[in-house]
Amino acid sequence: MQPAPPVREWTPFARLARQTGLADSPLGRAWMRLPFWLRTILFGLVAALVLPLYGDDYWTRVFVGAAGFAILGLGLNIVAGYAGLLDLGYAAFFAIGAYSAALLMVNFHWNFIATLPVAVLITGLAGAILGYPTLRLRSDYLAIVTLGFGEMTRVAITNCDYCGGPNGIINIPFPSLFGFSVDQLPATVAQGIFDQQDAFWVISIVLLVIALIFAYHLAHSRIGRGWVALREDEFAAEAVGVPTLRLKLLAYVMGGMWGGLAGAFFATRIYAIDPTSFTFQVSIQVLILIVLGGLGSLPGVLIGAAVTQVGPEVLRPLADQRILIYAVAVVLMMLFRPQGIWPAVRRKPKPFYGLEEVEGDKLAARILREHQEQEAREDKKHESAGHKVAAAGEPILVIEDLEQQFGGVRAVDDVSFAVLRGEIFSIIGPNGAGKTTVFNCITGVQKPKRGKIVFNGRSVRGLPAHQVAARGLGRTFQGIRLFRQMAVFENVMVGIYSKHRTMTWQALLHTPGERAEEQRTLQEARRWLQFVGMEEASGRLATELSYADQRRVEIARALAAHPRLVLLDEPAAGMNPTEKQELVAVIQRIRNLGITVVLIDHDMSLVMRVSDRIMVLDLGRVIALGKPAQISENPRVIEAYLGREEEEEEVVGAGG
Repeated sequence: MQPAPPVREWTPFARLARQTGLADSPLGRAWMRLPFWLRTILFGLVAALVLPLYGDDYWTRVFVGAAGFAILGLGLNIVAGYAGLLDLGYAAFFAIGAYSAALLMVNFHWNFIATLPVAVLITGLAGAILGYPTLRLRSDYLAIVTLGFGEMTRVAITNCDYCGGPNGIINIPFPSLFGFSVDQLPATVAQGIFDQQDAFWVISIVLLVIALIFAYHLAHSRIGRGWVALREDEFAAEAVGVPTLRLKLLAYVMGGMWGGLAGAFFATRIYAIDPTSFTFQVSIQVLILIVLGGLGSLPGVLIGAAVTQVGPEVLRPLADQRILIYAVAVVLMMLFRPQGIWPAVRRKPKPFYGLEEVEGDKLAARILREHQEQEAREDKKHESAGHKVAAAGEPILVIEDLEQQFGGVRAVDDVSFAVLRGEIFSIIGPNGAGKTTVFNCITGVQKPKRGKIVFNGRSVRGLPAHQVAARGLGRTFQGIRLFRQMAVFENVMVGIYSKHRTMTWQALLHTPGERAEEQRTLQEARRWLQFVGMEEASGRLATELSYADQRRVEIARALAAHPRLVLLDEPAAGMNPTEKQELVAVIQRIRNLGITVVLIDHDMSLVMRVSDRIMVLDLGRVIALGKPAQISENPRVIEAYLGREEEEEEVVGAGG
């Protein structure tokens, strides 16, 4: 059995390769079997050799600049392309990296190569400093704060005497290795076959290859999926177990590191730097670069760098008209291809290629066994920590005196109930009764004003939503909240985020442990998609599915982390009778796995068929709690749904 390939973007190049038959040729198959890092190194090696053979210092200098901007673009692509955080002050990281390396080389006589890790670490720290106070900001406010950070950094450097003030730093040494320095090479191609600009081109390719490989590894790890989920729907990502605030901070740190790498190279290449090299215009250039190429697309970053840096130079013979022509071309590009030249499309035809095949009749038994084993391990850990673990038939979720208020409206008023482990417990009531608000309070999406929420012997009141999910509470939403531009199988993989133990450095290096965990996660996603009957659509984008199919995928995502209790919020909404019958079977199979189910739905026939007990809410208060037969005959429930007889008579009288 061959290991499953990592999740890759379904790119225009891949489509072209398949249309021309190149992908199916022996050479094409051999090429695609190579790991990404090896293919990138081979591409880099070709690029490093070809351009010096052309023998033009001017164009070599232009492409060196484009490579530097590509590294910057890879960093901003993490922040804005993956995590969806608009950063208008990215030039600050560029400046911090450049000045860190320049000061070490000029004042402390460090070698350029030795300054790289220091510059990268310092800019990563700067990313944390910027990210921490902006964690809860979005949209316009975030853009303003990052813009201020960029300008503040430039002004601080201008007024810092140690950094050379407005005059900057000069006489920055060229890179050297094993006693050989770049300045020992001929200054121009006319003085030798391999000159200084050729050396800078080779160095830029080496740094770009490193940056590209690390960016790819991050993008195709659980961290990359978490960033994309954060960009698509921060609320849903947090609720299914993604620590959104931590990932935002990590995005700024990683983005800052790439900016520091580009800045250090810029300092040694330019020989002299000053604050005017790091203005707001640089931030906008990098932002335009990733938007033109395609947000979230690694090939798009490279193409965007070529278009924005090489394009104006190609038009230089047109003199004064070149900028106008370039600007018009950019505007037309945004009008007719707003997704970018090489958009990031996460659709994948065969996402489970190479994985172990599991027969349908063995799937449920395997899921049940793995779920029971995981529960046994967690129960043992909780009991050793002194927590009481609910047995079958005992309360696993206890709510006491729950109260939630929005302004002057009390949405939930003194609600108390207990859910027994292994049962299907339904909450019903008219629209506006407070059902979803109860779910939101339980899962940490909202903090209640008052009350106790105890799950499996431990209080979860006040915990962030991702921590509640990690404790074993899965949920779906009243309105479908899938990550629409992610593939179906990736949506389910995001649901397993809280079970991952891979560290960031492991994702960067794509270690064997990280690869094995990704393999297990992919296999787990496949099993749950099989469980809800959605394996055939696993490679499609979530937005391409029908409403009912999106509901099924949302249930699979909620189950993927093996929760002890799952909250289903109106899962039958929008389904036809046949689909509802299939949903009933799925809910019963979930209970058969030993997972407790709490259900909200307006379809009374469905609720009565599947429920062990039902609680009825009206105007935020509990008006009935009991078996389905008791609820169906309860006069207060009938009154809540049908209205009071006296009120009906008043309406009739008024109408007469």
